[in-house]
Amino acid sequence: MTMRISGDFARMQRMKTIYIVRHGETAGNKGKFFQTPDTPLSDEGRKQAEYMAERAAKLSIECIVASTMDRANETARIISKKIGVPVESTDLLRERILPKEQRGKPMDDAGQLQITQEVTEHFGEPGWRYSDEETFEDLRARTDTVLKMLEERKENTILVVTHGVFQRLLLARLLLGSALTPEACEHVLETSLTTNTGLTVLRYGFEEHKGYYSSAKNGWQLLVWNDHAHLG
Repeated sequence: MTMRISGDFARMQRMKTIYIVRHGETAGNKGKFFQTPDTPLSDEGRKQAEYMAERAAKLSIECIVASTMDRANETARIISKKIGVPVESTDLLRERILPKEQRGKPMDDAGQLQITQEVTEHFGEPGWRYSDEETFEDLRARTDTVLKMLEERKENTILVVTHGVFQRLLLARLLLGSALTPEACEHVLETSLTTNTGLTVLRYGFEEHKGYYSSAKNGWQLLVWNDHAHLG
């Protein structure tokens, strides 16, 4: 008697490793400005990307997928040059989109603090927007799309270059699944941080052995969070 294995189950048997890297430092990171899509890396950020590239050269990376925003794409290209793997760019990995009134502005400006407070207070309120920012529902949908995209790619080792806030949102969705409420999301953002070019490692797929908490129901597991040993 031949056992028939569903496509979903068979796909889960293939172990995949996802290396997630936050982009290198920018002047906006250093000076506490809300950044714009074309914010470039600083000189220090390029050095950090070089350090990360040296580390990536020791890994078996099959593809690089990066945010279209300049700071992440520049980081990815520096790594690409070192390891000889081309960069694919996608808007799915861009940073959380803030209201247009904040982009390029100092975070500690009184007017900006007021906008931040208002957006935070209404985060998760259905149908509410300050202007053109991404809402909780938008972000939850985008993280789902990214996880699905990574699950379905044919490569088993993928390097993702993205941004600090979006990376933490992705982790929140991965760890909490359907339990990710706006309140839980805000808690994750408030209690976790990432370093520029910090390395996070995820695994997708089940191992053959079974035991207490040996495999996640959704197939995803967090192995490493924000490892920045390459920075010294």
